[in-house]
Amino acid sequence: MKKNKSLLIISLMQGCPWGGSEELWFKTAIHSLSEGTCVDILIKKWPNDHVNITKLRLKGAKIHYFNDNQPKKKGIVKRLISKSSNTNDTGFGNINLSEIDKVLVSQGDTFSAFGNVLFQNLLKTNKPIYLISEHLSDTGIPNDNMRKIARNSLNRIEKFFFVSNRSLELTKRYLNSNGDNFLLVNNPVNLNNKVVVEYPKKKTPSFGVVARLDCKFKGQDVLIEVLSQEKWKLREWECNLYGDGPDYEYLNSLITAYGLNNKIFIRGHYKSVKEIWDLNHVLILPSISEGTPLSLVEAQISGRVSVGTDVGGIAEVIEDGINGWIAQAPLKHYLDDAMEKAWHAMDKWEEMGQVAHNMIMKRYHKDAGEELYNIIYRS
Repeated sequence: MKKNKSLLIISLMQGCPWGGSEELWFKTAIHSLSEGTCVDILIKKWPNDHVNITKLRLKGAKIHYFNDNQPKKKGIVKRLISKSSNTNDTGFGNINLSEIDKVLVSQGDTFSAFGNVLFQNLLKTNKPIYLISEHLSDTGIPNDNMRKIARNSLNRIEKFFFVSNRSLELTKRYLNSNGDNFLLVNNPVNLNNKVVVEYPKKKTPSFGVVARLDCKFKGQDVLIEVLSQEKWKLREWECNLYGDGPDYEYLNSLITAYGLNNKIFIRGHYKSVKEIWDLNHVLILPSISEGTPLSLVEAQISGRVSVGTDVGGIAEVIEDGINGWIAQAPLKHYLDDAMEKAWHAMDKWEEMGQVAHNMIMKRYHKDAGEELYNIIYRS
C-alpha cells in the first residue's frame, strides 16, 4: 500500500498569535490536506488558538507546540537557542520525523531560523527542508557570525522562498551567494473573488491604511506627521487606520496632539477586504520595512490606487505614476511629496485603480498555497 505524503510545517512566529507572515504556510497546509497529504504543524503555544489553527485541526492537521512541557518563565525562542538546554531535546516533541517526507519552515524575518537550535537540529536530519522568508530590513545587515551560519546552512535547504525580489537580492549579497536555490513566490490574498470593488461615491477623499499598528515597521506615525501640516489640515479628506497592534495608544495620542480627531480614525479590524475598499479611495502605506504587503496586493486587486514607500517589495508592484506613487524613502518629506502627487491627480484615481487591478492580476492569478505545494513536491 502506497504511503501518503507527509509534510511538517514549522512556524517560528513569536510576536503574536497570527499575522500576514502566517498566511502562506497556512494556505499551503490547507492545500496539502486537500491533496490527502498528512500535515503536522509545529507552532508556539498561545493562551487561545487562532481561528486558522482551529480550521487546520478540524481539517485533519496534527497541531504540536514547541517544548510544551518546559517551564513557562522562559520565552520559546530563548528555550530553543539556550546553550544550557538539554542536548537530547531536539525540540520536535512527539513528532516522529521518520514518518515525515518534507519540512517547510516559515520565518517572519530572513535570518531568524539560522540562530534557532531547533532549525540547526533539523539541518542534521536527512529531511528535505524548504524555508520561507517573509521580511528583510533594507538596512539591517546580519552580523558576521549569523552570515557564516546561514552560508553554511544553504546547501541543506532545497528551496529558500522569498515574497519580494528585493529581499532575495539582498540575501544573495549578504551571503555572497549565487542564489541557485532561491525562489520568488507570492503570498496568498484573502479574497474570495478577485474583482474590482465598486469605487466609493462619496466626495470626500478617503485614505485607507491597512497594517498592524506597529510604527517600527509600518510607519503610521510618519503619515500622521505629514497630515498634521497646515496645508493638509486645510484640505477636505479623511484617513482610516485599520488593524490593531502595540502602538494603538501612541497613535491615538498623536492624532489628538495634532488636532486631527475629526480627520484620522482608528477603525480596528473589518470583517472583509471588500468592506474596507467600499469606503476608501486610495491605500497609503508609509512602511519602514516590509516584504510584499498583502494589504497592497489586495487593494490593487480591489481596483484601488496606492501610495507607498520604496521598501521591501512595494516598488515591485507599484509603478510610480502608473498605478500609484512611490515615496523614495520612509521619511516625512518623501512621503509628503508622493502624497502631493497623488492629491493633484485625484481625478485619475479610479482609472489608475483599474490599471492596478489589471497589472496585479497578471502575477496573482493562481492560488499561492497550491503553487508552493507543487514546488515542494516536484523538487
